[in-house]
Amino acid sequence: MSKTNGVVVSMPRASVTEDGTIAEMELKVSDGGSQILRFSPTLFLSLVNRVFELFVNERIQKARTQGHIESQPLPAVTTFAQEAVGGQAVILGVRLQNGLPVEFSISPAEAEELHKQLGAAVEKAKLQSASNRH
Repeated sequence: MSKTNGVVVSMPRASVTEDGTIAEMELKVSDGGSQILRFSPTLFLSLVNRVFELFVNERIQKARTQGHIESQPLPAVTTFAQEAVGGQAVILGVRLQNGLPVEFSISPAEAEELHKQLGAAVEKAKLQSASNRH
């Protein structure tokens, strides 16, 4: 692997091998070079999850320093929930507008509480929406 001191400026190519065993990204760097990174699917998903966590945490910290009580939510285009194998957890999933799927694992008790909170939030949203129309 070549060493570079530049900053990544583009990603002209990202792909997964046909058999699904390797994820590969080509990164163009500001000093004119390029870097190719290869990951196992498990390590690549860990990287994506870690990057997502970093940006969410940064967004929360930035909102706090600016005096905001909460950060802007990330818009989701689809959601789902399903039981995990063995019934020890409930899997919540969302797909963000950029296509990134994000899944969370919570206990059945937390899922029950979330179910109650979702019902209350939906009712409040409906009331607010109806009052905004008038």
